[in-house]
Amino acid sequence: MFIILFFIILLALVFVHEFGHFITAKWVGMRVDEFAFGFPPRIFSKKVGETEYSVNALPLGGYVSIYGENGEKDDVAKTDKRSFGNRPIWSQLFVLSAGVIMNILFAYFIFVVTSIGNTEITLSDNQKFLGKVKETSVIVLDTSKGSPVQMAGIKAGDRLLNLESRGAKIKGDTAEKTISFIESHINEPIKITYKDLNNKIKDTTITGVYGILENKKALGIALDTVGVIDASFGDAIVLGKDKLKNIFFAVFGGMYHIGDSVLHGENVINSFVGPIGIAKMVDDTKAFGFVALLTFTAVLSVNLAIFNSLPLPALDGGRFLIIILETIFKKKVPIKIMTIMNSFFFLLLIIMLIAVTVKDIIK
Repeated sequence: MFIILFFIILLALVFVHEFGHFITAKWVGMRVDEFAFGFPPRIFSKKVGETEYSVNALPLGGYVSIYGENGEKDDVAKTDKRSFGNRPIWSQLFVLSAGVIMNILFAYFIFVVTSIGNTEITLSDNQKFLGKVKETSVIVLDTSKGSPVQMAGIKAGDRLLNLESRGAKIKGDTAEKTISFIESHINEPIKITYKDLNNKIKDTTITGVYGILENKKALGIALDTVGVIDASFGDAIVLGKDKLKNIFFAVFGGMYHIGDSVLHGENVINSFVGPIGIAKMVDDTKAFGFVALLTFTAVLSVNLAIFNSLPLPALDGGRFLIIILETIFKKKVPIKIMTIMNSFFFLLLIIMLIAVTVKDIIK
């Protein structure tokens, strides 16, 4: 079942991205020769008008073939007004960026839809909705490496229900009250009752240690208060924007960290997830319901958008950068060099995909 879900999600992400290129190319007057899902060999195709719509055997992506986008050598492509290279620069850049834009809009649409009605928000980031909060709970944002809470098995996303120490007991309804209780009993064993990500209620007893904070004991836990509100469509528009912004910066920050690690010669293969790893994540996510699955799809869409924006040949960002440079220096990059660069980086992507897939299988 999860394999089917995985391919449905993949189809949606690829379709949204390539439809962005397709519809904008049509809109600015370019000739679209093919709209394909997957990579060859071809399973099925049907020509409608001037465009051939194809379904291919390798469902790991897709493409839109625009007349003249690769600098075709024939004389017709050099003079035809509908050829990619003969359209205005703004229209070329618009078509190249449309896939990324559509992935961002798709993610935003999902975040808005999933925020309507009863939805949970972090109160530290959403003070404007305090008046609408119906109930609150305390969620674990993070745990320090090697800390008592981490060693006890508490993870990010778990919810603290009750805390007890030396006869004193509180309910975990706000982060402030919970943190205050922990600080007051940091020198004593603290019994924590919590609910994990699988909705299982668990107990553990933890004692604060030195070394996490300077000159004081700590458990090594970061908390926040989450609350449930009945969000209107207007509220959902605001919440969707906030979620998109947070995910965007989180993904961008992660990619920046990977790039920095590569520059320092570190092995980053474990930072990547291939199709098998994503399929496993789909299987894990579906256990939390339809909304969680949609949210995961939105996160993947943001990942796809940012990855395609990277200024590397064979990606939208690389082609975008080349057109900008060609415009500035008023000189075209030779087709032969473009072909070599694109082929080389595409080969690197395939090698990386194989390596990541092998790593996912081993895991």
